Amino acid sequence: MSTIAIAMLPELGHLYATLKLARSLRSHGHQVYYLIGSDYEPYMRAQDLDFISLGDGFTPPNKTSTQLDLMEYLLEARMQDWVLDGFFTRMVERLREETASLTSRLRPDLFLIDPYLPDIALIARELKLPFVFLNSNLTNPLRGTAVFNSQPELAQVPELVLCASEFDFPQARQGGKSPRFYLGSGVDLQRKENDSFDWQKVDRTKRLILCSLGSQPQSWTGAKRFLHVIVDAVSELTDSQLIVGTGALFAPEFQRVPANVIAMPRLPQLQILRRADVLITHGGLNSIQEALLLGIPMIAFPPSPSADQPLNAGRITCHGLGLTGNMTTVTAEQARALIERVMQPGIRKQVLAFQQLLQKMYAEERDVKIVEAVLASVEKKRATALAV
Repeated sequence: MSTIAIAMLPELGHLYATLKLARSLRSHGHQVYYLIGSDYEPYMRAQDLDFISLGDGFTPPNKTSTQLDLMEYLLEARMQDWVLDGFFTRMVERLREETASLTSRLRPDLFLIDPYLPDIALIARELKLPFVFLNSNLTNPLRGTAVFNSQPELAQVPELVLCASEFDFPQARQGGKSPRFYLGSGVDLQRKENDSFDWQKVDRTKRLILCSLGSQPQSWTGAKRFLHVIVDAVSELTDSQLIVGTGALFAPEFQRVPANVIAMPRLPQLQILRRADVLITHGGLNSIQEALLLGIPMIAFPPSPSADQPLNAGRITCHGLGLTGNMTTVTAEQARALIERVMQPGIRKQVLAFQQLLQKMYAEERDVKIVEAVLASVEKKRATALAV
């Protein structure tokens, strides 16, 4: 079978979206390797997935910068057409050398590259390596930016989107210059979550509400105020119980909460969603897809500034899968009203219909079939080139 290399932005949200695809490809006999910094070695080992360190060994001028910070700077630089300084020029050259080296050792048949890593895509194109984009979001960050405008060949690379087309806006499914293929739900129900949770604290006679703002709630303007508002809102709902993920930075603010509220810095989100009645979310695509696959209606409060979350919130309301609110202005009274409305039978019925659609795609392994079709196309082009 084939060897496939996956290069994703070193951030948990981007990795979460790919785990199901990686496991499914491996179950079909393909060898799958993640190309990611060694900071994620413990996580990849916990998920029982193979990886190769890429991009290690850089000591940035700001000693507190992480590999994610460096990759996000490179993304912005390519989007804005900035001139790289000496440090980032050397970093890109090191990435090129490492990619060439692993290619000579592994001989991957296909690279799946996050569009949030444009330099890896540029390197793959320069080295004439077969690759397509693998996007964990419904918006390609490079579209309409300097890197696509100056690299028209890159703008025509096929894009695999880790989501069902039915969740996107109808007009977006038509695509643009490059072929776009929707792989279906990117939720890995086998994902190992290390966060512990005491289920004895949950009152099963009450409705369970989960409030989660993703892996980095401290990133969103007004998030701390918003979490306090949600706690206040649910404290008045005596028939409900709230589990809220605060993040480590805000955790000290929530050491004392009402009796029907459980506040934790980190949550085993999939475990809790399996029992939840409502998800209150910032609108991240991973959380949305998890809720839909598990049949949970949502209330989305997209933060500002953000690129994807407001659009995802719009998709939720467009398809009748939940409601939306304003994170910066919502009051406890408004939040309570939204919680009551989202539990109405009409929304619940629409969510369950969408759940059945996603479960069907999940069982059919649409994602594997599409990747294998890409592999077949790559092999055909290679055979044609050899015959000339």
